[in-house]
Parts: sequence; C-alpha cells; structure tokens
Amino acid sequence: MKRLLLLIAIITLTSTLFASDFIHIMGGRAAAMGGSSVASQGLWAMQNNPAGMANLDKISFGLYYENRWLLPETAYKCGAFALPIKKVGCLGVSFNQFGSSKYNENKIGLAYARDFGRYLQIGLQLDYLIMKIGNDYGTFQAFTFELGIQSHVTDKLTLGTYIFNPVSFKFKQTLNHEKLPIVFRFGLAYQFTKDFVGQCEIEKNTERSGVSLRGGLEYEAFKNFFIRAGVQSNPGILSFGLGYGIRFAQINVAAQLHNELGASLQIGMIFSIGK
Repeated sequence: MKRLLLLIAIITLTSTLFASDFIHIMGGRAAAMGGSSVASQGLWAMQNNPAGMANLDKISFGLYYENRWLLPETAYKCGAFALPIKKVGCLGVSFNQFGSSKYNENKIGLAYARDFGRYLQIGLQLDYLIMKIGNDYGTFQAFTFELGIQSHVTDKLTLGTYIFNPVSFKFKQTLNHEKLPIVFRFGLAYQFTKDFVGQCEIEKNTERSGVSLRGGLEYEAFKNFFIRAGVQSNPGILSFGLGYGIRFAQINVAAQLHNELGASLQIGMIFSIGK
C-alpha cells in the first residue's frame, strides 16, 4: 500500500492521474537528446512521430526499458515491430506499459507510414489504451489515434509535426469521463556536418500549463559510436547518452536528471533483418 500511495503521489506531482503517461517519449536516442524526437526517423518514431518510420527499408524490431526515477513501480517497457512493404509503405505494431501490478497504463498501437517523396512523409497510429488500478478499483479502456508529418526540406533540414488524440477521446468508464490529453509537437532536425546533428522541438499538452521546450545534440565520435546530450524544460531535465550500431543491431543507453525527482536510466535495442 505504501508503494501504491507513493506511485500515485509521483504521478499526481508530474501530471494528472488519468492518461498521464500514454504518450511518453520512447527510445534511448531520444531520451539522451532531451526527448527531442518529432523530426527523427527510425523504429521508435512509431511511438514519437509515426511519419518517421516511412523510410525504413528493413524488417525491424526493438525493445526499450526505462527505470524512471530508479523506481520499479514507475518503469516503462516497450516493444515494437516494423514491416516495410515496397510501394505500399511501412506497417508497425507496438506495445508499451507504465507502472506495476498496483497501477499500470498500457498502450497497443497499430501504425502505418508512407513516403510521398522527399518533401512529405505521413504516419498514422491507432491506439487502444488500458488503465488498470489494483485492489479491485477497476480497468478502464479508450481508443484514440495519433498523426505525424515530416518533410525533408533540404538534405540537411527536416521538419516534423505530430498530434496525439486530436478529437479528445475519453475514458468513458470513469466517474467523470476523464478526457485524454491532446498533445501537439513541432520541431526540426539539422545535420550540421556528416557526424554532427542537432534537434529541437516544442510540445503543448492540454493537461499541463505552459509548453515544453526540448533540444539535443548528437556527435558520431567514430564509426557507428555516438555521444549525445540534451535538455528539456517543463519539467527541467538534463540528459546524456551513448549509442553504438553494427549492421543488424543498435544499442542506445541514456541517463536523465529531473530537477525534482532525480535520475532515470534508459536502454533501447533495435534489430534489423534483411532488406
């Protein structure tokens, strides 16, 4: 019971109880770069901006784990699988969970992304959300969707925009029919040199006052070995991390320092098969 009360207190401190973490940024690279991800490509774009998976050309699957504030009750776990189909687009499925047996939030996503040429990539994900509260308090479900767009404006500049729950779906089973938040992100990625990239974005969440600003840098110190750092406001977070890749696998680790709640550790792995 003490752990359950602590978990609820932490969630309440950072956001409202309902629909608090269904749209958490996923992936070790994004975590290390201050959470900036709306203009990124790759498998974890399925969670952060589905348009970013449009250019995947290999079957990919990945696992991600975050030990948030070093408490197992606030851990994130995520798995994702992407299947590119020539001339059709890229299909993806994902599952992520936050919490423990006493309180947990689960999201099952079915995604599709399509490349319409250099200047336009579009991605859509349908979400089934499940919130469970222990001790027979109940299970609550909701459906919603998220939509993303990216544009490679130049060889160096990519713009990205993303919206979660644009029509404001609700948990109808709850006493007050609590609404899911609407979340909007806009940002860019810029390739300064072949081995140095910077990203920044702005996020507005209807459950929180103000906006969140995020930014990060990535430097390829030597072939396939990356050093990353980032910062985020509202809440204030500093982050850094490392990444390494070989032909069929990538591993990214990160650490974040919250200005009130302490440290979080993240690790993500991605495996690719064939062409």
